[in-house]
Amino acid sequence: MNLLAALYFLRMMRPEGWQRVKAYPTSGDGPRISGALLRLIGSEADVALREVGALPDTRDALARLEPRRFEDLMEVVRLVGSLGPHAFQLIIEGYEEKAQLGSREFFTPLPVAHLMAGLGWAARETAPGSTYDPYFRGGELLGAVADMTMWVRLGMGLTDVSMPRLLGQTPKRATLPLASMNLALRRARFTLRLKTGEQPWERPWLKKPVDLVLTNPPFNMKDASLETTRAGDWPYGAPPVGNDNLAYPQYALSVLAEGGRAALVMPNKAGNSGNVAERAIRRALVDQGVVECVVALPDRLFSGTSVPVCVWLLRHPADAGDHVLFLDARDLGALQRDGRRVLAHNDISSVIDSYSAFRPGYGPARTYDPPPVTVPSARVDRESLRRTGYSLNPIDHIGGSPVPDSGMSNVAEAEAWAEVSRLTGHCRYLDERTADLRAVLETDRVCQAPRRKVPLAELCDIQTGPSHALLAPKDRIPHGEVPVVFPKHLRDGEVSDSGDERISSELAERLKRYRLEAGDIVCVRTGAMGPPALVRPDQAGWLMSSNVIRLRCRGESGVLPDFLLAVLSRPEAIGWLRDRAAATAVPFITKAVLGSQEVLLPPLDVQQEIVESLVLLQERSTAHRELAEAITRARGLLVAQLTGSPTSATSPAT
Repeated sequence: MNLLAALYFLRMMRPEGWQRVKAYPTSGDGPRISGALLRLIGSEADVALREVGALPDTRDALARLEPRRFEDLMEVVRLVGSLGPHAFQLIIEGYEEKAQLGSREFFTPLPVAHLMAGLGWAARETAPGSTYDPYFRGGELLGAVADMTMWVRLGMGLTDVSMPRLLGQTPKRATLPLASMNLALRRARFTLRLKTGEQPWERPWLKKPVDLVLTNPPFNMKDASLETTRAGDWPYGAPPVGNDNLAYPQYALSVLAEGGRAALVMPNKAGNSGNVAERAIRRALVDQGVVECVVALPDRLFSGTSVPVCVWLLRHPADAGDHVLFLDARDLGALQRDGRRVLAHNDISSVIDSYSAFRPGYGPARTYDPPPVTVPSARVDRESLRRTGYSLNPIDHIGGSPVPDSGMSNVAEAEAWAEVSRLTGHCRYLDERTADLRAVLETDRVCQAPRRKVPLAELCDIQTGPSHALLAPKDRIPHGEVPVVFPKHLRDGEVSDSGDERISSELAERLKRYRLEAGDIVCVRTGAMGPPALVRPDQAGWLMSSNVIRLRCRGESGVLPDFLLAVLSRPEAIGWLRDRAAATAVPFITKAVLGSQEVLLPPLDVQQEIVESLVLLQERSTAHRELAEAITRARGLLVAQLTGSPTSATSPAT
């Protein structure tokens, strides 16, 4: 991604640098090797970043790449030269899809960013002069404000509307150049800052209040100080130390100027959590009238999670109101082939139109003069919110039936059955591919292939995790750059996102012998022995904890990592470890014991055939599970249609 983004940015923002890169093979300016060309690309991109006032970091990022041939790199340069005007967003989306980013890294889908920016604009009397994102990821929310400004200029003819100043902070060094490029390509004015080791509210950065705050903060993060009680100024109540969810809304309100608005992506559970501290905060937010609107979004919008979320729209305390508007947009959007749901322009307009219809000061809709409401809505007063435990989850205030007049029910049902049909065809295809798989694997070539018994120590380099003296609990911080892998992260043969178990990049560099590479196998070292997991390419550089042990297959050993993972995941292999680990007070496996475990190893070509068959069977299993889930969704829509009674698009004002 760094290479593609740098090349595209260079081509669009610094033509002279782009020409030097293109002409490099024939210029005679240096050796025709990949490393030299990567350094040139990185240097030119960094110059372009400096010219727009951004922190240069591209050359170092590109120096870590290892293309096989100089010709391959020049082919990438040629292909980038043919990309169209919207390619940068496609690069980001393609990277996000391939890398399977965790919840702290994934980007905000551009339609969701446009929805949040649109709500912020619709809620204000005038265009915002400044916008701030305290956790800007790839810069997509700030970019959406720039897009909104251009739409107002061009679509509405308001050429006097100026581009707002865009401000942002991030704890992620890797996304800083990306966000800078993203905004510079939009010709926006921006100031972005790297902030590591502290939460945004722990040390103020903004010199004056801002008109608009847009952010998609990380969910369920712990207090970085590991205190037993919250310190600091919390006008609506101190958040619990185990969860920062309701810290971000308070911080956003604290930096708003009068007339300002804040739109935040929030987990659904933040709206109706039973935690005493969080309920008290919601009560204070409602009683002081700063919650203006909450929008329930569909599931599957984000690549990092299928969990549905809400958007909270907050207002400055000077504009306090007596009601909260709830919008249920869960039935909007269309499912894509990859299972993601995408909001269309009309979906975004529907939500903003519904918000505008109940904008504070306009009062509830009249039956003889209906507003352009296209999503289920409810405008709820404080007393009604009190009766629901101050819930800010729209589902607690709006009936589950879709809007009958808008045709959304029929659309949703049609999409659901279309998804069932697609998955049925996919399952049938995989069923046919695997129908004779057993017969193929039972051929003499596979079954009678010679197998040699080899201990793991001869196949792999075995490395235990760092000691507690080298990696102590205090070293793990929520805003660290490098994830740390514990036994709990080894699931279904894969390493899951390690959430807030992270350390600084400086400490990780000092502990580099314990870092993971793609193809490594990670096993439990201390605790309940379970199946091992394989490290994906996007997880390279993550760090082992003290409680795991690493197997790294030697190139000359004649074993495929995927095959070895399958062997070590068998119940017999796990049982072998449990028997030996159980001899200690706390289950514990040593490097020597693990290295003595023997495996039966067929030739490489047979290993490859077995691995491909297992992958195919896993794909078949996943497809059938997705089909079952799709049928359940379609059935639910059908039941709602056949048994539900017609309802109005809006609830009467309470």
